[in-house]
Amino acid sequence: MPLIAIISDIHGNLEALEAVFKAIEADGVEYVIHLGDLVGYNANPRECLHLLQRQRVLSILGNHDYGVLEPDSAEHFNVLAFQALAYSMRQLSDEDRRYLLGMPRTEVLWDRYLICHGTPENLETYIMNVFQAKRVFNLLGRYYSGLRICFFGHTHLQHVWASDPRGKVFLPGGSDSTLALEAENLYLVNPGSVGQPRQKDNRARYLLFDTDRELLTFRAVPYDIRKAQEKIRKAKLPEYLALRLQDGI
Repeated sequence: MPLIAIISDIHGNLEALEAVFKAIEADGVEYVIHLGDLVGYNANPRECLHLLQRQRVLSILGNHDYGVLEPDSAEHFNVLAFQALAYSMRQLSDEDRRYLLGMPRTEVLWDRYLICHGTPENLETYIMNVFQAKRVFNLLGRYYSGLRICFFGHTHLQHVWASDPRGKVFLPGGSDSTLALEAENLYLVNPGSVGQPRQKDNRARYLLFDTDRELLTFRAVPYDIRKAQEKIRKAKLPEYLALRLQDGI
């Protein structure tokens, strides 16, 4: 089985995506998986989309991606997110939209791993606490029997939830950056965000998954934040979208 890089929530940040791909190349990764939200917030949705195409990345749909295809679905977005989405819509061609349209909402990889954006049943639902995690574990048991690991995005936070054979949901131990998965447990794993990390650390985030050893390695890489900010301002996107990149929030 291959070494996989899992990325999510690029949100049009080309500088962060290029830095992550440079790191991934050094890691010797065989496959790259993207968990959705290619567009929104930052200034280069079209360039990021084309880079994923050139790298032959397997991508699934995020809620911002869906908002480009179905603008009515984004009416409840906050004003910053909605303005950025409108910008993304203007940047993308009909061919780019067809690429987004071809993305599945979920995917099962090698009959072993489930990938989704929010949860397996909803692009916009968050997994932020133990109760939300338990609900998704129950969903896996009902509809995805035999799949132990679900990779998800949407929260912009690197995180792991585990469920033991008794159904107890907990935060597994391990170092700050690595975690060896236990064969008897189920897992929900978030690689964090490439383009808008919200961990009070402004580095771009991604995840390495050694499928043979079932070992997770969380990574964070610096990128040219100032250049990304300059592009946001040049595009006349809201100033806060530039400021939050520096703070990692």
